[in-house]
Amino acid sequence: MTAIGYNEPLYVLPFDHRGSFQTKMFGWTGTLSADQTGEIASTKQVIYDGFKAALQAGVPAQKAGILVDEQFGAAILHDARANGYITACPAEKSGQEEFDFQYGEEFAKHIADFQPTFCKVLVRYNPEGDRVLNQRQAARLSLRRGAASSPDGPNHHGVPGCASRTGRLEDRRT
Repeated sequence: MTAIGYNEPLYVLPFDHRGSFQTKMFGWTGTLSADQTGEIASTKQVIYDGFKAALQAGVPAQKAGILVDEQFGAAILHDARANGYITACPAEKSGQEEFDFQYGEEFAKHIADFQPTFCKVLVRYNPEGDRVLNQRQAARLSLRRGAASSPDGPNHHGVPGCASRTGRLEDRRT
């Protein structure tokens, strides 16, 4: 297999779940109050504290990263970046059957604000499924590539202001 982009071992702790935290973990529906949002953010802080404890216990920082959302993990993303940790954040709307960006046409600005090492999108793409749906999703993904333009040309992430690492994470389960 040819290595493309980031080709080092990387173990990512994913806690970018938004809708499932809200509905399945806490049982809340509809628009969250500030207190509810804070409670979810506090829960994610506990997970992040565990990540930092693992690093202090000897997990190599260059092989460990976090995947956390902006909605409930903005403070975590800022702290992780300030500490030089590998970060990833999602760009897709949570819980959608059809891929779309969380912040619509403003998605690139949100990504650039956090400068994650990686940006993740979840796309439910079935080559044997709904062809029109697949085409719409592919078109939206091409918008991300189009956002790569900057005065100096595209950067590794396709979004101006993102960190310099790039990569493609692969599912290596057998």
